[in-house]
Formats: sequence, C-alpha cells, structure tokens
Amino acid sequence: MTADEAIKYMNQITVETVGEFGVVMLQVAQSANTLIRQRVTETGKNAEGEAFAPYSEKPMLVNCSSKYMSVAVCNQLAGSKEKRKDLKWVTVNKGGRPARVFELEGGYKQFRELHGRRTDIVDFTWTGEMMKDIQVTSSDDEHRQGLARLSTLSDEQNTKLAGNTDRRGDILMLSNEEINEVSEILENWLVAKWDE
Repeated sequence: MTADEAIKYMNQITVETVGEFGVVMLQVAQSANTLIRQRVTETGKNAEGEAFAPYSEKPMLVNCSSKYMSVAVCNQLAGSKEKRKDLKWVTVNKGGRPARVFELEGGYKQFRELHGRRTDIVDFTWTGEMMKDIQVTSSDDEHRQGLARLSTLSDEQNTKLAGNTDRRGDILMLSNEEINEVSEILENWLVAKWDE
C-alpha cells in the first residue's frame, strides 16, 4: 500500500468511525445500565463495593389504606379489635382530612419483612418501578461526542431516585470493574474497525 492509499484508507476509516460512534456509545450506555442494575439489585452494593445503608428501623406511620400495604399484612397487624387496641394510633392531616394511622415500631425494614421482601440487602426494588424506569436518556448527538447519561424517564421515579441517592449515595455510578467491561466494548469496536 502506498502512502497516499494509506492516508486515503485512514481518512475513510476515520469518517466511518465518527459516523458509527454514536451507535457504539449507546451500546456502552445500555450495557452500563444493565451492569449497574444487576449489581445494585442482586448484591445491594455501591460502586465501591460497599453495602448500601440498611433499611430504616425507625418507627413509621402506616394504615391499611396505604398504597403498598397488603390486605394480609393489614389483617396480621390490625385485623381484630384486640390487635387494633394494642397499636399506637395517631391522627394526621392527609389531603386536608384527618386520617388515623398507627405506628409500625420496626420501621420500613419491618414493613418489608411483613410483605416478604428482602431486608438482608438494600436492593431498591419494592415495586421495581424505579429501576425499570432508569434508561439511557442522552441523545444521539451526545453519544457521537462520547457522552452518555442514565436517568429516569418519569418525574415520579426521578423523585424516588433523588431521595434514595440523598439517603444512600450515588446509585448509578459504575464500579472500576464495570468501567473496564464497558470500555472493552469500545476498544473491541475500534480494533475491529481498524482491522477491516
């Protein structure tokens, strides 16, 4: 290959590489999202390998009409006069109307246990809606510039993510191992591109 042919080939590969870079960055971002979701929901660990702070055992107020309270758990806690008599009751203002609620002494951890949910790790999956809502939200233009962003799609889930992040730290950060894994996608693509 002559010098002119080599330069022409390199220019062609450069143009193709720039044109396809956005697609590859999208794949990198989607892989990163999958890796983060698996680590968080399966191990309950942050990017540094530390367990997220445990579920709260601070007493919380609940009632049987709570969005996530099951009928079975409600009956277990307050299903008879005797059970209701033993509970600590409080009246709160809910939407401009008084509402009777009772104290769950073991807090959110107990609430999860009563519903058969994991408490050995913090997996952020009461309904799973927040984790499912986390998607690649960056644009194709951003991908072509080498930028990718993960975030929630809805305001409700974004509020949950922000609250959980405030309480427990950055949930969407990649670990060093995960960075290496997604970097390999980019490296393999570049090697294959230049080997053509």
